[in-house]
Amino acid sequence: METTVRLETTRIPVTPDVAVGAVLGIPEWWPTGTRAAVALAHDAGSDMENELLVSLHRELANRGYLSLRFNFPHAEQKKKRPDPAPLLERTFKQAAALLLLDPSNAPSRLVVGGIGLGGQIAAQVVAGGLKVDGLVCMSFPLHPVGKPMQTRADALYRIICPTLFLQGTHDATCRVDRLNAVLRRIGAPTSVRVLEDADHALEAIRRGSRSTLQVRAEVERLLVEFVSRVTGGS
Repeated sequence: METTVRLETTRIPVTPDVAVGAVLGIPEWWPTGTRAAVALAHDAGSDMENELLVSLHRELANRGYLSLRFNFPHAEQKKKRPDPAPLLERTFKQAAALLLLDPSNAPSRLVVGGIGLGGQIAAQVVAGGLKVDGLVCMSFPLHPVGKPMQTRADALYRIICPTLFLQGTHDATCRVDRLNAVLRRIGAPTSVRVLEDADHALEAIRRGSRSTLQVRAEVERLLVEFVSRVTGGS
């Protein structure tokens, strides 16, 4: 599905000394339709130009959603080590605030999420009080590699909005059985969609039954379906 989408680069002020780059995907007839927006963040070892993130961002705009992808400060500064959690959370909050800056064009519904670290920080800001209609966590880093019993899920217990988890069967940072065990204790409506033969980067593993293109087509479809459902789209 292709429509005329306008991509605008912008800057998000985070602190008096820190600003990060961002890209807005503005649908052809915005702000008509459901007036819903989606903000997505990148993983720890990536940035907003991650191939999957760019593809999802563009598809959401094609589908009529105001979409936003942005850098965390460490990615903006080309650093490998992620920023402290408070700075990451502030960046995400400022990104969401950017979407609401102009009342005449502001969305009436908002979905946030991300890949890996991006989804984790999205969950933390939602748990901290950011009002959203839905949360999307792709490759959620539930535990350290090789230590599935050391779960990092405190924020999930404070979430009340509909939440979608997209998890590969070969993601070393999130064993699906451990994620399901955590979600059984959560009151929010949650859904886990398991991506066969996919790793943490949502790429196909070697000798798997399908290609990375097929895995990512499924990610795109599931994301669009979820956003449409929680924002009242068709």
